[in-house]
Amino acid sequence: MRIRRRARDPLARRPRLQPSSPPPWGLPQTQFPGLVPIDTLMFGQSDRAVVAITGLSAFSNGFEFVVTRLIRPDTPGWDQEPFAAHGEFEMSLRLSDGRTVTGGRFRGDAEPAEPFLRPAGGGATSHYSQQRWWAWPLPPSGPLEFGCRWPAMGISDARVGIDADLILAAARRVIQVWPESPA
Repeated sequence: MRIRRRARDPLARRPRLQPSSPPPWGLPQTQFPGLVPIDTLMFGQSDRAVVAITGLSAFSNGFEFVVTRLIRPDTPGWDQEPFAAHGEFEMSLRLSDGRTVTGGRFRGDAEPAEPFLRPAGGGATSHYSQQRWWAWPLPPSGPLEFGCRWPAMGISDARVGIDADLILAAARRVIQVWPESPA
């Protein structure tokens, strides 16, 4: 006699996901951003690499931008030599009020006392990388400068700028899909 076993539902064993909402300084999860109308902002190019901002979106509380890095095809890529061989990559912002914000990972439960900039995900292939960066809060009106350093690939202290009013105008076009959840 054959015993038949019941197939188990793999989802039945998983714990139920708890709703969460980001802190007020985090990337909103209940809205679509306003798109900032920019062309590619190229930081610089060396004989081995190039770096540019290729997208910019505004939310009600901050903004996100995409940094694209290309490594020349006939140069070893990220998968052909240790990633560390390409050296440190740094991003920064200079706000119109003179403050400089350097990229890093913000940790903590309390509202930050100062503006911050942090990596927010991305992806890469052998010679192509896209990384999103989250900046909080929205910048003050006036000139906004983005800084980039990738010295191992020949790009040092490169800067590009835009008028922060473009970001502020895009933030007014955010589409709020659902109300924010109470924390």
